Amino acid sequence: MRNFALLLIAPLSVAAVMLPSALVAANEDNAGPEKLAAMNKIEAQYGALAAAPERFAEVDLDGDGSPEILGYIRSPETCGSGGCTLMVFDMKGGELVSIGRIPASRLPVSIYPESHGGFRDLGVTTACGGYGSAIRRVPFIGSSYAPSAWDDATTKERRHGTIVLRDQ
Repeated sequence: MRNFALLLIAPLSVAAVMLPSALVAANEDNAGPEKLAAMNKIEAQYGALAAAPERFAEVDLDGDGSPEILGYIRSPETCGSGGCTLMVFDMKGGELVSIGRIPASRLPVSIYPESHGGFRDLGVTTACGGYGSAIRRVPFIGSSYAPSAWDDATTKERRHGTIVLRDQ
């Protein structure tokens, strides 16, 4: 009976090990030019692990028909006790431009239907300084998203909007 149980468990453990790499390859294959440009930029700056495709999302935040890129960057330079950095990129004139850098963020990340400055509000999970987990609404102000989930322009929310990045 023990040998039979091992025969059933062994293939499942191999499948579990193989599944994430298959998902990463599929996720990278479906990436648009904006997402690939953002991943390449992050990889050049922070290394390959920081540019994992499953931590990037293509979302049209300004309604112009082309996606902006949300990237949750996990690296020693971008993470601390409060979480890691959420970066937001837009393609302008064929060039990738940063329009947001929100440190001390945690997954999940969401978007709300409401907009400020022409871009949809983001929902960011936070937890640091001994405080429990909270959801903060981060608006677009001027030429970028608020520089922190705890900025005066942000507000506490009870629920996330539509989840666009979640922990894998």
